[in-house]
Amino acid sequence: MEIQPLLAAPSSRLWAERQAWFQRRLDDSRGEMPTVIGEQAEALLIDLQLAFCAGAWGAVVILAQTVLDADLADRELAGEEMGIALNDIRFGRDYVWLRNRRNDLVHEEGRTALTMHDQTQHRQRLEVEARRAVELLFKALKG
Repeated sequence: MEIQPLLAAPSSRLWAERQAWFQRRLDDSRGEMPTVIGEQAEALLIDLQLAFCAGAWGAVVILAQTVLDADLADRELAGEEMGIALNDIRFGRDYVWLRNRRNDLVHEEGRTALTMHDQTQHRQRLEVEARRAVELLFKALKG
């Protein structure tokens, strides 16, 4: 199976469109007062944006949950409140989906969560999942 075409960089126009979409969501999450997130979460956010712009959709889902986990850990250590209810982030249907999807991608347990067929034939579905993951992350980070 040839994977070389999948490794081609997106056009500069597509990269810029993705970057603008991501930045709008990030700016919206900050609201009037900038959201303060932990240093590790902030650094991982850069990798998340790069993965998003590149179209590395599985990595986007994995990193979105990872950034959320890092930020939650920092806030819990500091005794800070989250912008939305902590119980919603832990047990809300959308966040359970995000955590389960990340776990499926990272830990293959009985079924394959991502295949080469998905990568070649279902890119749009993967992109929709990635955008959902980013939006959920920014909703949780919203100050």
